Amino acid sequence: MNTLRQDIRYGLRMLRKNPGFTLAAVVALMLGISSSTAIFTVVNGVLLQSLPYPRSDEIVSLAQTVRSTGVSSHDSSPANYIDWASQNDVFSALAASRGSQVTLSDGDRPERLRMTTTSANFFTLFGVNPILGRSLGQQDSKPGNDHVAVLGYEIWQRRFGGEGGVLGRNIILNGEPFTVIGVMPRGFSPDDYGELWIPSAWDVPEHPLVPGQDPRQMRDRNYLDVWGRLKTGVSLGQARSQMNAIAARLEKQFPNANMDVGVAVVFLREQLVSGLRPALVLLMASVAFLLLIGCVNVANLLLSRAAARSREIAIRFALGASRARLVRQLLTESVLLALLGGMLGVIFAAWIVPILLSLGPADLRSFREIGLNREVLGFSLVVSLATGLLFGAMPAFYASFSNPNDSLVRGERGSTGVRSRGRATLITTEIALSLVLLIGAGLMMKSFAKLIHVDPGFAPDGLLVFNIGLPRSTDSAHQAIFYREVTERLRALPGVRSAGAVSRLPLAGGNSSRSITLVGSNQPHDADLRIATSDYFRTMAIPSLRGRTFTEHDGQNGQPVAVINEAMARTIFPSEDPIGKHVLVGSDNATVQIVGVVGNVCHVGLESSARAEIYLPLGQMDWPSMFFAVRTASSSPLALTSAVQNAVWTVNKNVALADIRTMGDLVAKSVANRKFTMLLLAIFAGIALFLAAIGLFGVMSYSVVQRAREIGVRMALGAKRTDIFKLVVRQGMLLTFIGLAIGLVIALGVTRLMSGLLFGVSTTDASTFIILPALLALVAFLACWLPAYRASSVDPIIALRSE
Repeated sequence: MNTLRQDIRYGLRMLRKNPGFTLAAVVALMLGISSSTAIFTVVNGVLLQSLPYPRSDEIVSLAQTVRSTGVSSHDSSPANYIDWASQNDVFSALAASRGSQVTLSDGDRPERLRMTTTSANFFTLFGVNPILGRSLGQQDSKPGNDHVAVLGYEIWQRRFGGEGGVLGRNIILNGEPFTVIGVMPRGFSPDDYGELWIPSAWDVPEHPLVPGQDPRQMRDRNYLDVWGRLKTGVSLGQARSQMNAIAARLEKQFPNANMDVGVAVVFLREQLVSGLRPALVLLMASVAFLLLIGCVNVANLLLSRAAARSREIAIRFALGASRARLVRQLLTESVLLALLGGMLGVIFAAWIVPILLSLGPADLRSFREIGLNREVLGFSLVVSLATGLLFGAMPAFYASFSNPNDSLVRGERGSTGVRSRGRATLITTEIALSLVLLIGAGLMMKSFAKLIHVDPGFAPDGLLVFNIGLPRSTDSAHQAIFYREVTERLRALPGVRSAGAVSRLPLAGGNSSRSITLVGSNQPHDADLRIATSDYFRTMAIPSLRGRTFTEHDGQNGQPVAVINEAMARTIFPSEDPIGKHVLVGSDNATVQIVGVVGNVCHVGLESSARAEIYLPLGQMDWPSMFFAVRTASSSPLALTSAVQNAVWTVNKNVALADIRTMGDLVAKSVANRKFTMLLLAIFAGIALFLAAIGLFGVMSYSVVQRAREIGVRMALGAKRTDIFKLVVRQGMLLTFIGLAIGLVIALGVTRLMSGLLFGVSTTDASTFIILPALLALVAFLACWLPAYRASSVDPIIALRSE
């Protein structure tokens, strides 16, 4: 311990004695460690931390799948859910829920909230107790007892001021009274609809389009989220095996509804993070590359410093110091540098993480426990110690195995060959790693550029969109009247060019599908269902390709008609005109005539292929909640928010607007994950490029100093300044090209792992693999230029005299 204290004190003195060297090394390490700490903070909060539920590793999500393709529908039918619950012995509980939006009209201003209708055992399954009152129980799942509600913590604080007296209070949800019986703790939101919860009168959430109807016999309507808790000792594989066996029995028993239906069972955490995992893994790998580049830079600095300290090290050898003692001293200094860089890196990371979360997608911000904690600090400490040993090992080895006699005679120019080779190895490694990061960032940037130039099938500029809903008891006739009046009020507003409504807005999430069968055929096809008003297509600027779109005369009292998109026309009518054809829609086999074909719309995402879609006119089918699109003449559609709200209130003062935003915001949200990944990769690549340039500059500058006598001799023998300039540049560019060649080979392998994150770009995109190495070569040339210029300006007499 005494020796260690001596090494630490001596190391600190040496760092204070050379502030320029210390600052350069600490900054290089800080950049790498702060980046890795910040990204690990996010990875830890999203991928590694347990969910805020007791024994959360037992909670799974279940959904129906198409067994032949493995594609999950992400939901299930009530009848299948009931059979799953009664026939399994691998779950201690199964629960079902259905998220929706509801209008809270309690108080002066109505507000649109996210609500979940659940089975009675929903809260028991997750094992979380309310902080006030009680949660839902079996007694609440009986007709007449089901008008109770449990509030989420956030709505309790915002709407009711956190008052304990909220228990027993009546609130109005979609025009119906509900009694508050409990308040859940902060952050409880397993289904992302955690603002309030109500029970179902049948212990299975009812279908939103047929309120009041017993859902327990519905087997062909998939709308439930299903959750399960594994019994102690039951593995995920065992649960999957049994649920697939149950699905096979149900297929034989109910072949019409359950043909080719399987069951997907995944851990709840896996379901929550599946969309974020690939990007976070890629970013973690990227910061590892960046940290290695920082280590290489510092290792080069330490090699140069070891050369400058060669006489000191030789004297210590002469006085009896062992090689092990010298290696330990040098490694102690390296670790001190790394710890200093680590401390600054943690401070910088604490500032970076909130910025990362603000720039990140909404899915990332939904994880509330992201922040510096013991795990993150432990990670930073381990990374700091490991990097200190990593970048200090080579300089310590070269310094301790140098020839002391040569060093005493020739000073810092002694035994430079091995150090020069070490620095050359490090700089080629640094350039190779930098190129890998550059190519990865380049592929992501090109992919993102292609994505944002995808035609979404509509014109988002100038569009204001929002959602409104009616009480579930409203019949189709009154729905149509209400939405028609709202549309007319919106059209009359100054600055509004047109307005329309649709049941499912592109890129807003959610979907509804139906089976579509051509009359006279037995072959059903799946298609996404949309209910739209007559002006919807014109408002969204969705092109009409054939036939016509809806008119004011289409609806409840008109002939049943439909408009399909181009993808559906190609699927069902590949070689004939669909106009005038009749198709059967859904399990009710409602017959409609196709009157028009419109262009494809990117509904799920810009990167997704167009799906078959069928549009029905409003009034032909009940749909209590609609998305409105308002096309404005203004470049700032949100300026009309108050006017739009007042227009809706003139029709019904108890209706609230939800999710009011521009269509441009929705488009931006749909690419937020890719933009976040691309932005961070670009930043990391920029830092790597900077560090590589600085590293090469340092190596070439030191080489010029080391070769001052050689350069003087060459010039004395007649070498021209241009010859010296070319000599130095050639040396630097040779190292660069070796690094580029190695980097290209590594990049060809590494970028294959990015294929799932790219859109419209190959992992071996030729332009990326040509332009970015050329860019790095140009930066390397600029880094070599100044040392080469200095070398060519050396006075040979002064150079020789200095020897």
